[in-house]
Amino acid sequence: MSFFKKKVVLVSLFVLAISASAIAYANDQSKPDVPIHKVVNLSANSLTFHEIDKLDAFAELIVIGYATEDFRDREHVITAFDDGTMQSFHTNTNSKIEKILKKPDDFPSDQNELPIIEPVSIEGDVIYTVDDYVELQKGDESVLFLMRNSYGDYGLINDNLGKFSLEGITQYSLPQSSTVEELSEYETFRDSVMEKYHLN
Repeated sequence: MSFFKKKVVLVSLFVLAISASAIAYANDQSKPDVPIHKVVNLSANSLTFHEIDKLDAFAELIVIGYATEDFRDREHVITAFDDGTMQSFHTNTNSKIEKILKKPDDFPSDQNELPIIEPVSIEGDVIYTVDDYVELQKGDESVLFLMRNSYGDYGLINDNLGKFSLEGITQYSLPQSSTVEELSEYETFRDSVMEKYHLN
């Protein structure tokens, strides 16, 4: 074998080794720390407001607050009928209140912690959500629109249009499948929320 052919073979082997290493590295890097979840989205006939004044009038409690735990660490509640069919699901999210923007008379003015019900839950590697709702992110200060249920617990209302991060629009504001129109609507709504409560 000539010197030239040996050189070509060595260079080819070197390129092959580098390629194999790069592929192995890329595969290793693509493994997330948290397993990829399957998302099951269910529709609900919930009342959705698209104007801030109507949402403000409907909500009983409006606060600036944030979730204090990672999503997986929260209390996930899933109930089933006797035959095992899912009946309902939600997550109890512990939150810290930074500021109260509106409250009912019987809500303490100095209350700074509150469990919030979110229309989403997780079981194993499956996330269940209502109307593509995306859970609150730990530490993300947001304007939260809440309503009290018949048990006296406060739940987030208006789906994804019931929580608005003070940081702006993030990848967690809306589901990844959102259309340009939905993103534009969300941005317009968020701007009106920031303006109404002087948060610009």
